[in-house]
Amino acid sequence: MKQFVVLICFLMSLSSALQAGESLHIFADDNALPKNWLDADGAPQGVNIEVLNEVTRRTGIEFTYSFVPWNRAYESARKGMGAIIGLSKTQERQITFDYSEPMYFDELVFVTNRESAFLFEGLDSMRGYTIGVKRGASYGDDFEHARTLGLLNVLESSDRTGQMLMLAQGRVDAVLLSPGKIAFASVMASNNWLTRHKDDFVIISPAYKLDANYIGIPKTLGKSHLLTPINNALADIFEDGTHERIVKRVIKDAVRDIESTEQQIN
Repeated sequence: MKQFVVLICFLMSLSSALQAGESLHIFADDNALPKNWLDADGAPQGVNIEVLNEVTRRTGIEFTYSFVPWNRAYESARKGMGAIIGLSKTQERQITFDYSEPMYFDELVFVTNRESAFLFEGLDSMRGYTIGVKRGASYGDDFEHARTLGLLNVLESSDRTGQMLMLAQGRVDAVLLSPGKIAFASVMASNNWLTRHKDDFVIISPAYKLDANYIGIPKTLGKSHLLTPINNALADIFEDGTHERIVKRVIKDAVRDIESTEQQIN
């Protein structure tokens, strides 16, 4: 029995040692508060970054990053150049990527002009609407299905500020933002005119959905074996309250910075 225990301890130590020598390069959206972004000094920030720092502390797996606009991040990962964070799950993407357990849950909301506010009763209730979305993003199989059927007209752009200005001009009927209020506050603070007219817009209630975000590792990258220790660490991070503490603190700090920006504009 003693020898069995010693063997188990040895195997666990060996596993930890092997993981400690592993690394994974991550592509990330450079402007996705509060999940991940680059601060004014070019340093990685966000919930996902702090969570992965915790994964490193618990597993020894090191993460390196390339922060670029979302569409470029996704295409780089799709081509097998590295993994990606903030990835939603669709059947099509599962052909290319192996997924971790969820790292974060995005609140997806529609924003429209206050005078044109509508009751959201499912995507069918928005038949014929023109919706502004982030270029290269996916919002789940249900949204992609509605898009394929032509129920929605989708305008893709990496310029979220420009989309909100288009909304004000009536060129789109709504803009799909995530994550919820913090994304809305961030884009309002990005432009002087939007800051002054933020009360002209409204977040539609209820929210469209809570969208789970994952680490996606391309099957061709040869790193999918890292998902087991990463998932084990993520489970512990959620269970012991670390994830909740990270989310609350990062969002609090992000909201404070956004409010400070608005005050400077006003």
